[in-house]
Amino acid sequence: MTKKCKLILLIDDDIDDNFFHKRIIEKAGITEEVAICLDGKDALQYLTATGKYTNENESYPRPEIIFLDINMPRMNGWDFLEEYRKLPETVRSSHVIVMVTTSLDIEDRQKADTYEEVKYYQNKPMTKAILNEIMDHYFT
Repeated sequence: MTKKCKLILLIDDDIDDNFFHKRIIEKAGITEEVAICLDGKDALQYLTATGKYTNENESYPRPEIIFLDINMPRMNGWDFLEEYRKLPETVRSSHVIVMVTTSLDIEDRQKADTYEEVKYYQNKPMTKAILNEIMDHYFT
């Protein structure tokens, strides 16, 4: 039996991809909530409850799955991973990071394989079958 996540975080600057992926995730019924950050800097602030996510009265839920795009402005997926590695273990411990990309460059896949934080590498678009595979593998 696959469990349901409390939160999935999408980190992607493409609004259309976010809309599509959020709908696929919601239709799959695998999470209670989907949060969206448009680049790596925004996502780091979300994960650490800093910047615009600072609020003494509210703690932001920790995502169990992070879908991370590679190519984004301000901070791309690779730069995000480098900064993510510097976060305290308590912040990093519960995430499954899935790198999602339109890139067909084999070097991107090889680079993703060098990050132990990246558990899954997937070309866009996300599908219900891929989501179910991730859930079955990491959340049974």
